[in-house]
Amino acid sequence: MDTLRHDDGRVVVFYRILNMDIRSMESLEQKLNKFEEDIFDGNNIDIKDFYRLKKTLLDSRKDNLDLLELHLILEAMLDKKQNELINKRLNILTIWSAIFLPLSFYTGLWGMNFDDVPLITGDNGFWLFAGLTILTIVGMLIYFKKQKWM
Repeated sequence: MDTLRHDDGRVVVFYRILNMDIRSMESLEQKLNKFEEDIFDGNNIDIKDFYRLKKTLLDSRKDNLDLLELHLILEAMLDKKQNELINKRLNILTIWSAIFLPLSFYTGLWGMNFDDVPLITGDNGFWLFAGLTILTIVGMLIYFKKQKWM
């Protein structure tokens, strides 16, 4: 340290290196804050840039531990958001499958080529089938609404 105090050239180099590190860290912090704002606002982010920033933070782990922790928290938030979206889509797919399964059964039953199947040869067979189909759909929708699945 004594050589730094007496040698002005070394002090200038030391301060330049220190300033470069501080500016680099501020730049990383600004990028991370921008990602944070975009994630909280629900905006789409560039995943490649997001993970490039993570790589940069991991490479300089000693100097940027707090930024790295914030990045890991944001990454967990992104994963949670994606999982919630996938779960919503699977929920909707399951509900539609549950609605159409009995309808497929009715179609198979009424679509058999037998004369002995009740109500096929009757005058009201079609209307009974249509009513049963609509009643099933409405009943399942009401059930799903009561269970708060929709």
